[in-house]
Amino acid sequence: MTPGKLIVFEGIYGSGRLVVGVVNRLREALVVQGVEVYEIDSPDTGRARVMGAQDLDTSWHYGVFEADFFFELASRARVCSAVRDELSGGKTVLCKNFTLASAVHVRLQGHDWVGEELNVLERRARGLPFGREVVPDLTVFVDVRPEIAAKQLGGRLSEFFPAGTLERQRAYYLEEISRLPVNRVKVIAAGSEDGVFEESLIAIRSLG
Repeated sequence: MTPGKLIVFEGIYGSGRLVVGVVNRLREALVVQGVEVYEIDSPDTGRARVMGAQDLDTSWHYGVFEADFFFELASRARVCSAVRDELSGGKTVLCKNFTLASAVHVRLQGHDWVGEELNVLERRARGLPFGREVVPDLTVFVDVRPEIAAKQLGGRLSEFFPAGTLERQRAYYLEEISRLPVNRVKVIAAGSEDGVFEESLIAIRSLG
């Protein structure tokens, strides 16, 4: 069986509705073309916080850990287990949020992604120690401008995040993207949903 492809979609807060719409259309278009598709969502630290994970008891025998990040790691490990099975069956997997989301959100919380070896923990969750690390074949960053995203979020943004979060989040995403192999990433300026869909479909088809 030909191994499948993992396509990851990333975006700042406020890009979710656009990303979901694009992914839904991509799934339908790929299925029409005879491609088997599996769709999944991988929670990031930001979403874990919104879900209240930071309020969990964080005390343990060796000190204190960040419950929201460990919640994310457990979720990532479970997602990768499911994705690994689908990829081995030759399916194209469409996934919303992955490693970039992790790196960006811990930086937003003031942590050092590499210096604190959080990147190592995340890679372990993706299967690194077992020789089965799940790595995206293509990461699509849907680049929604912060001011547009803020309008989309409305009052919900201020409930969870301080002013300037969207601008910093976008800057961190672009920094992390610059570290990826150029043939494994696609940055798409968010205009119309039609435009993002078409560019995404072309990028996926180019994977062969």
